[in-house]
Amino acid sequence: MIGKRQRQPIGVQIRAYIDIDGVLLRDGKQGPELIPRFRRVVSYLKANFDCYWLTTHVRHESGSAGAVAKLTPYLKKARIDPAVLSGIKPTEWETLKTEAIDFSWPFIWLDDDPFPSERRILQENGCADCLASIDWRHRATRLSVRRLKHIRRTLLRRVVCY
Repeated sequence: MIGKRQRQPIGVQIRAYIDIDGVLLRDGKQGPELIPRFRRVVSYLKANFDCYWLTTHVRHESGSAGAVAKLTPYLKKARIDPAVLSGIKPTEWETLKTEAIDFSWPFIWLDDDPFPSERRILQENGCADCLASIDWRHRATRLSVRRLKHIRRTLLRRVVCY
């Protein structure tokens, strides 16, 4: 369900709130590594959602630079231009990531480990199913373009346009 208070004017994209650790970076055999098909996933997100960083690497007025700094070593290793991250907007929050979510817009939140209190806030706002939990140990909960397409189609069916 898209939140009980949400309305989307025709032509406005669904927002995507994106974590880094556990979402775009996964645990590899030798430490963190970019997810499979990283460039394709990020390109799909940017083309189909209004994207925002929602990560500990982007807060306290750091802007998107914190996300770029975190991901750049992995991007260089994979020979991916860090410019692929351009256009993803920063968010501001202090204690809970849900402080940065605008519940008046349709959204999807990509995160691997939200706090129980954040899940409760989503529930209270009628948006519990706007959380896409990412778990790389299970095929069905991995982040892929295929999964994002399914999520987007589901959200678009539920959006109330006026």
